[in-house]
Amino acid sequence: MKIPLRKVTQTPSEFVLESDEITFKGYLRYHDRTLTLLHAELKGNIDKPCDICAEDVTITLDEEVEFFLSDGVFRSKDDEHALDIVECLDGEANLDEILLSEIELIRSDYHTCKECETKEGEYEF
Repeated sequence: MKIPLRKVTQTPSEFVLESDEITFKGYLRYHDRTLTLLHAELKGNIDKPCDICAEDVTITLDEEVEFFLSDGVFRSKDDEHALDIVECLDGEANLDEILLSEIELIRSDYHTCKECETKEGEYEF
């Protein structure tokens, strides 16, 4: 789902995306001349291999996501928002890409199964 950033106003533009077992629901709202606020909830389950034994681990998601979208390359003299900005280089917020990047960010974190959690400290490296 692509939303043109120039059409986002002070009135929140709501969206809902579903991917497999994940729901990404929230809104976009105009913040200032070049920034749009994205506020959403990420709920559902994703599977990933345990980082120790490679057995499947189900990760339950119930997170709030909030950051800014910049219409083009973000340039600012103060770094107030610098770490919380996604640059949209084509003037559109591609919510499908944002959802996939959030999922991959969670998958890239360290996750272990319950069995490996109980054996913590017993491994030799």
